[in-house]
Amino acid sequence: MDHHTSWFSFFPGYDALQKLLAQPAYVETIILGNPDKIEHHHHIYAACLVFILLAIMALIAKVRLSNLEDHIIPSKKFGVVNFLEIFIEAVLGLMKDVIGKDYKRHVPLIGSLALFIFFSNFLGLIPGFVPPTDNLNTTFACALVVFLWFNYYGLRTHGIGHITHLLNPLGTKAGWLFCWFFGPVEILGLLVRPVSLAVRLACNMIGDHAILFAFAGIFPLLLPLPFYALGTLVCILQTMVFCILSCIYIALHTAEAEH
Repeated sequence: MDHHTSWFSFFPGYDALQKLLAQPAYVETIILGNPDKIEHHHHIYAACLVFILLAIMALIAKVRLSNLEDHIIPSKKFGVVNFLEIFIEAVLGLMKDVIGKDYKRHVPLIGSLALFIFFSNFLGLIPGFVPPTDNLNTTFACALVVFLWFNYYGLRTHGIGHITHLLNPLGTKAGWLFCWFFGPVEILGLLVRPVSLAVRLACNMIGDHAILFAFAGIFPLLLPLPFYALGTLVCILQTMVFCILSCIYIALHTAEAEH
């Protein structure tokens, strides 16, 4: 397969999606790009595939855990339930350490993002598949959700103080004399956070999978194996980095002030 082809290219409706996204009106109003440069949109099908996979895993776990008495003792065979238990326990431990006592209210966001990013990253290790996380559209959408989430809970926790803190981070009367300086700097730093989250994840995935499949194209039998191991590590680390930074942003904006 060439660079712009994957297994998604053979899915029903792929050509129709290509024509829709290549329309100038759509591109100018939504993508704001050049219609001549619109290429293939594998990340849309890849994201849908990950959503379907996670939904199936959730249904399997729900069915198997419907009778809790039968699952008090973990099964000796490693399966979907065991994987989800280990994964969620790791995410909960991370959230508790970073966010603190109120971490449970943020589990739906961080847990969902962790599962989606984890499986999206690993999808790129399968030959012929393109991960949704090597596209800025996908990663920026995830980062934007985090941005809206921690600002919403920041306003719920501190009210108007969430906004005034941007103008006067010192929290003193003298600090208002420098609001003309602190305000733009703090607002810029706030707006950069979702961009840094999105770019960091996408660029790492693009670089990792580009190196992997470059060596796989040279000699597909043994040469790519070390890079598959490195790619596995990168997939795990980038999931952790995204979730840790998201937890840090939530903690910074929801923590009670000490002054």
